[in-house]
Amino acid sequence: MKKIFVLCLIVFFFLVILFVIHFSKEKQSPLPTKDLEVIPNGLGVNIKRNATNKDIELISKAGFKWVRVDVTWERIEKQKGKYDFKNSGYDRLNKLLEKANLKPYYVLSYSNNLYEAKRSIVTERGRKAFSKFVEATTYRYRNQGAVWEIWNEPNSKTFWDFQPGYEQYAELVKKAAPIIKKQDRSGIVVAPAISGVNDESLFWLEKFFEENTLDYIDAISVHPYRYSSPESVFEDYDKLKRIIEHYTDQDIPIISGEWGYSTVPSPYQKLTDLKQAEYLVRMFLVNSQKKIPISIWYDWKNDGIDANSKEQNFGIVRSNHTKKIGYLAVQNFTEQLDGYKFSRKIQASHSYDFVSEFKNKQNKKILVFWTTKSPHTTSFKLKGGVGEVNSMLGENYQIKWGNKVKLTITTSPSYLEIK
Repeated sequence: MKKIFVLCLIVFFFLVILFVIHFSKEKQSPLPTKDLEVIPNGLGVNIKRNATNKDIELISKAGFKWVRVDVTWERIEKQKGKYDFKNSGYDRLNKLLEKANLKPYYVLSYSNNLYEAKRSIVTERGRKAFSKFVEATTYRYRNQGAVWEIWNEPNSKTFWDFQPGYEQYAELVKKAAPIIKKQDRSGIVVAPAISGVNDESLFWLEKFFEENTLDYIDAISVHPYRYSSPESVFEDYDKLKRIIEHYTDQDIPIISGEWGYSTVPSPYQKLTDLKQAEYLVRMFLVNSQKKIPISIWYDWKNDGIDANSKEQNFGIVRSNHTKKIGYLAVQNFTEQLDGYKFSRKIQASHSYDFVSEFKNKQNKKILVFWTTKSPHTTSFKLKGGVGEVNSMLGENYQIKWGNKVKLTITTSPSYLEIK
């Protein structure tokens, strides 16, 4: 009898250990953050559903690896229970992405007036129908390592027409997330994609977390648009990180899911094409410093030709595919830092000067430097050596230094490749 009891006890503990191992694996995020921190693995751009072969070709040549696009429910299900991925254009787009070796960042987006009256999902009927749409979509485009983002900016009345909507949105996430994980084991579940990093949006996010939602997701996304320079986001990321850590012990990464600058003048700023290009590169550099695994630039292409429309001028190419300075800047950025990842921040002579060290697997180093002020000379300690400085747009010159390097620094990031 004693032997049977001991045997049962051993079996019991063995089963407990298996359960713990299984549970740990289930909780582990599939987001390969370290791989994505290598430039350009985590860089992406937002596109529209009607992107052309030319768009995808140029996106790939720029060095982007991710493409973010809305997968719009009402375009796919126009009759109840019938999902048309072909005529809605998504099959064509998905094939283009696969052919170009671009990873899809799919936003499972918005309501459907077959089930809901407004641009939100607040009924059980709507949640069931949305879940069936999610099931069909994630199964069709499975095994691509896709990001599956549940809705876009659900804290905004523009996209969730019932605020505050965190309770209803949380219910939707709890229903949709397990379906995504079942249908596409290679996929990454992201929720929410919040608009802005301010007191109001962070309050909404905390309320969403209080609905016990963090067990369902692999990462959260934030859209940190601002009129100020990209460097102003440092404190916002720290706030966001502290909030996440308050609600979970899990390592929940923060994705910069949508962020860009329009070149149309506003009451707060006037951005030239050159300044937009600088902000684009600096946004990627800032995100690298904060170890943001995926950074999506908004937008790929100007939506039109109206020079006075803010929304039509976020692109880094024009509507006719001619390249803006931003395109050339990001192409140079991905070429210069291909295979490198952020290593450390180097202290320069002024607080408004930024110097980031990047390393590759061979331990080669590239320093990227820029300032938020007018051009001037900056210096920092560096072991004596030689190198080549490349400008944001590819101009270069040779340099040699002793135990301290002096550089002319501008608002356009430059690259010092140490030989």
